[in-house]
Amino acid sequence: MHKSAISILLVSIMITGCLGQGQGGEDLEFNGIEYREPPTAPDFTLLDQNGDSFTLSDYNGTVIVVAFIYTTCPDICLAISANMAWAKENLDGYEEQILFISITIDPARDTVEHLAEWTELMGYDWIHLTSERSSQLVQIYSNWNIIVDNEHIAASSPPEDATNRVLLMYENNSTVKIDYPYENLSLSSTVSDLDSMAREENSVALDSEVNWTLYEWNLETWDWTMAEDGFLDSNADHNTHIAWVSQGANVSMLPVGIDCNGKGWVMGSGGGAHCMCDDGYERPEGDWLSCVLEGSTEEENGTDPHSESLGEYEVGHSTVTFILDKQMRKRIAYTGTSWDLEGFVEDLQTLADE
Repeated sequence: MHKSAISILLVSIMITGCLGQGQGGEDLEFNGIEYREPPTAPDFTLLDQNGDSFTLSDYNGTVIVVAFIYTTCPDICLAISANMAWAKENLDGYEEQILFISITIDPARDTVEHLAEWTELMGYDWIHLTSERSSQLVQIYSNWNIIVDNEHIAASSPPEDATNRVLLMYENNSTVKIDYPYENLSLSSTVSDLDSMAREENSVALDSEVNWTLYEWNLETWDWTMAEDGFLDSNADHNTHIAWVSQGANVSMLPVGIDCNGKGWVMGSGGGAHCMCDDGYERPEGDWLSCVLEGSTEEENGTDPHSESLGEYEVGHSTVTFILDKQMRKRIAYTGTSWDLEGFVEDLQTLADE
């Protein structure tokens, strides 16, 4: 089993169970670990489980609970999440003044889609954050003094020179292919943004007098499927590839969304096009435009290469949960999982009343 160790380190000077001072100079008593000189919490913008952009500083004036966890954690993260769920359900009238968020330390597995499924399954209705760009999360870990082993973080990074394919197929089945650099997209870029930027930069327009149907590249079936309503408004990542097909065109003649399954390059063109596969990969019988693992079976051909690259690993770690005051400062911390939950809620309410 491949294992990656993640350790989380809190690098700050704090004192426990002490008296702080409110804005009016009054003494405030806290149950958690209080910062001697509360530092300003570093700002960030990430994606939540709905694919929406979340910026921390937008919630200035709110008490915020911030936890660093991951969904496949077998132990401590489950306890932290359960603690947060209990606290959120027992705020006793402070619900509008306190915000709960968790940030993944495992972006390789905790994609937007996975977080959406996990939060619905667990019933955790607070904000869960991730990023399509692992480098952005690595910077956040650094800013928050969170030390994370980069080995499995790198597994979720897009390949160098990643591109998003945008295709147009006309009625006579001729096609225009645009491979747009993924690095030009921002964290909040939608499929519509990708489409418009790729076509504008290449001076390719959709004839308004033609009926067009939008297709998306399906990584599971390795084929084009008709896009569902709302697809254009969804977030675009490095695996987003789209095709506009004119009425009357033969969809089966569309070029693939990713050349050679991303494991080679195309030599020739038209009927003579074929993949030159990378070492360790080969063209499956009867398919000149795909590359699969040498000796792989038909079932293996459908394996998600991203999931396969991750392998199996365990993440051992210690963690800290931060409470930010209404001035966006790190004010209190709870380490591990053995919280006094009623005391935790009291601290939240005290900061909300401050």
